[in-house]
Amino acid sequence: MTLTLRRTGEHLAASDAADRLLVTRRDTSTRRYSALGFLSRDHSGGYEFAYLRSASECGERPLAGLPSLVTTYRSERLFPIFAERVMSSRRPDRQASLDALGLGLDAAPFEVLQRSGGLRVGDTIELLPAPSAQTGDRIQFEFLVHGVRHMTPAAQARIARLREGELLRLVREPKNPVQPRALLVTDSDAVELGYVPDPLLDVIECVADPTVSVVRAGGPEVGFHQRLLVRVSGTVTSPPFSGPNWATSSGQ
Repeated sequence: MTLTLRRTGEHLAASDAADRLLVTRRDTSTRRYSALGFLSRDHSGGYEFAYLRSASECGERPLAGLPSLVTTYRSERLFPIFAERVMSSRRPDRQASLDALGLGLDAAPFEVLQRSGGLRVGDTIELLPAPSAQTGDRIQFEFLVHGVRHMTPAAQARIARLREGELLRLVREPKNPVQPRALLVTDSDAVELGYVPDPLLDVIECVADPTVSVVRAGGPEVGFHQRLLVRVSGTVTSPPFSGPNWATSSGQ
């Protein structure tokens, strides 16, 4: 669950901002992710989805069931294109999948999306944390590390041995041919474990001296995309997801 903490005097208190996820899509030829819009859940249990203005300006293909790039959609139920990304209670492997994400069988659909990213085999849509915070706030969010399947067998074996709470490192990879801003996730011995998802690079750049720790780590019993769940925390130096590039069709 995304959690933004705000200072109240000398204390930290939970933000009352709605839960929010960034909806992204991967280009099958370049392997790069583009941001499409924000999916939010409010305190009444309703949902809202709004495309980014940049998605409309770039002529992005709309999501199924959400055809207008300039409309803000609201619903009391989770939109079908996102609801279908939550594993059915009838699946025999549901408990194993939720265990890999550190969730119980009673986890709400939005909680599952927050942890799983809504990933499906052969699909190109992924949902990522989109925390709201102001300069000076303490922020905390979780994500599944990308690219684990491309790491060495030794690195994958190392992931299986990681302990909950173990501290990891972020290492810049400026010579990366696909993403010069790439951030590698490594252990304390510099074993390369995977990458920060591209759309979260801007968020991490807004955090001073981010701390990265293991939330959940698994082995071959779970799919590559669920192998390593990590938590980032730190103090915000500038508000994430701010500026014209992140404005939505609703003008927010």
